[in-house]
Amino acid sequence: MRTWLSYTRDRFEALPVSRQRLLVTMAFVMAQVLIWTVFLEILWYGNRNITDLPLYYNYAGRIAGGMLPYRDFALEYPPVGMMLLLLPRLISGPGYGAYVFWFQAELLAMSCGIVVMLSGMAWRQWQSVRKMAQVLALYSFFILALGSIVKLRYDLAAAFVMLACLAAFTSDRRRLAWLLIGVGIMTKVVPVLMAPVFLIVHFRRRQYREMLTGPVLALLVALLIALPFLLASPSGLATAFTYHVERPLQLESSWASPLLLLSVFVDFELKVMPSYGSHNVFSAGSDALATLSGPVTLALLVAGYLVFWRGSRAPRDESAGMLGGHDGAEQQRYRQSQVTLFSTLAIASFIFGGKVLSPQFMIWLLPLMPLIACRQRRLLLGLFTAILLITHWEFPTRYWGLYMMQTDMIIVVTLRNLLLGVMVFSLLAAGRRAAAPKKLRLTEVCADSR
Repeated sequence: MRTWLSYTRDRFEALPVSRQRLLVTMAFVMAQVLIWTVFLEILWYGNRNITDLPLYYNYAGRIAGGMLPYRDFALEYPPVGMMLLLLPRLISGPGYGAYVFWFQAELLAMSCGIVVMLSGMAWRQWQSVRKMAQVLALYSFFILALGSIVKLRYDLAAAFVMLACLAAFTSDRRRLAWLLIGVGIMTKVVPVLMAPVFLIVHFRRRQYREMLTGPVLALLVALLIALPFLLASPSGLATAFTYHVERPLQLESSWASPLLLLSVFVDFELKVMPSYGSHNVFSAGSDALATLSGPVTLALLVAGYLVFWRGSRAPRDESAGMLGGHDGAEQQRYRQSQVTLFSTLAIASFIFGGKVLSPQFMIWLLPLMPLIACRQRRLLLGLFTAILLITHWEFPTRYWGLYMMQTDMIIVVTLRNLLLGVMVFSLLAAGRRAAAPKKLRLTEVCADSR
């Protein structure tokens, strides 16, 4: 006698593929609701002693009270980010508890939107309901692995915008993609790192007009969003961006790890002090490392862009779809996999190379990593899982141990940063292999991604 499970599976497989896709997507949307309302709220994520929600509430209250951000008070978030902090306050009223509820509801809606976009991109990449379900399951698992910080910071909005940019660009809605880049600049700036990848694709497909109109559209959208605040207080708006450039070496960053190890194992004087909304490292050489982080991060980004540039120079007979005209299904899958991989590489390089590495930065990669399609996919997903679990183990429950410079916590965070570096260079190696410039074989690349 057939079991209930096998009977259900047979009934499911008998449905049209479009119906299967809809059911799987809706199931994972409902899973998001369960994750956010039960797992992230009740189970092992109870420690919330480090959160930015009171700061968000304070800013939103000031704006609701009639103060103009950037002019009447300093704000380190760009205009779209500021609006996302304000929206829950407009619904909740003055109560803090109600504000937190609506803020997290706002993020949950974005997470459900990410599930819907991921399902569409996964289907285009693999043409498989099973693979699509695996991608959605990975995204859900990654949220659980990182923990409650996902619903305590607004960084999921940046992840949402970045995935929307990729979804639009890889489905040939190029103007929409560039418009979203402009929105991303005014949300968290980081989505602009995907722009060089888009420009390279435009050039290789001989879309020279889009190389000009795309960035212009992005800048116009960003300017339109910023214009009221720019007119009211140019210097105040500029501070929202320069604030992050001026920050010192943050405690959890890759650059701080060697200094922390020196302070533990040799006689090396080091102090940890609060400033710019975080705890930062001050010692001999800390300022030099903070300054060096900029050129090194730029070098990592340029290395990734150059690999993509060289790899996209495919022979005309094997990559007609990349150069122009109507793409075949194989070329479309190849182009989506490459744009996703190198965009992810850019974001990961920025996180690893920057002088600030806040745990919430990992949120930016949550929807991108499940879409990676290459032979090193399992290695990359394994590395990312380890990075998320270590980050969750450290923050927020054991963060104060790191602040007090406990040896075990310094070693744990150093290991996390080392694994992040390995992941960045593994992504670069995967990109070099998949985009080998000598003789590009689209069928081989697409077979790797399956």
